[in-house]
Amino acid sequence: MNLQEKVWKTPDIECEGCVRSIHRALEDVDGVRLVEVDLLQKAVRVVFDAERVQAEQLKHLIEEAGFTPS
Repeated sequence: MNLQEKVWKTPDIECEGCVRSIHRALEDVDGVRLVEVDLLQKAVRVVFDAERVQAEQLKHLIEEAGFTPS
């Protein structure tokens, strides 16, 4: 296991619905251990096993959910 953490600033998080959408997009992905979406800081923090999933894949899933992580 190779746990890593990635934080993306995501300025278009605006409400609890956004938070739920991002959680739904990431929480069942194999290798994801933790998803935190901070509405006030407009950030997404993910702890994941880099042997199972890559940060770029997670970023793409956030984008597919309609957000702009950077």
